[in-house]
Amino acid sequence: MFSSSYEVEREWPFDRFANRLPKNPGSNESFTLGCFVEGNLVASLTFFRYDGPKLMHTGRMVAVHVASEQQGKGYGRAIVADALERARQVPGLSLIHLTATTTNERAISLYKSFGFEIYGTSPRAMLVDGQYIDEHLMMLKLT
Repeated sequence: MFSSSYEVEREWPFDRFANRLPKNPGSNESFTLGCFVEGNLVASLTFFRYDGPKLMHTGRMVAVHVASEQQGKGYGRAIVADALERARQVPGLSLIHLTATTTNERAISLYKSFGFEIYGTSPRAMLVDGQYIDEHLMMLKLT
């Protein structure tokens, strides 16, 4: 479950997505990972570090996705593990945030297996087809 919408975003110009890619390729402060099977993208994840001296100790994982037909095969675990390994290389980074819908038990379980903790819940975080969906706020302390 994502706050983004395919129906809306498919109309956006390519540049809008290209501008989200890191300005410094090879940097671990901002990156998007993809997992490919036989040339097909089956999982993806984006990580970024917050800017500014008061927030730069914090990073955020967003847009974590595994294609439904590929779930349960370890691709989600692999892409999260790779992202965390890269994030741990960022000097001064001590905290990573993410959100997961409260109904996505598989994702919550995966994140908890890496040490993420739920520190709050955002009620009515999304409205999808007339239904409100809550999100857990999760964090991982690196130090």
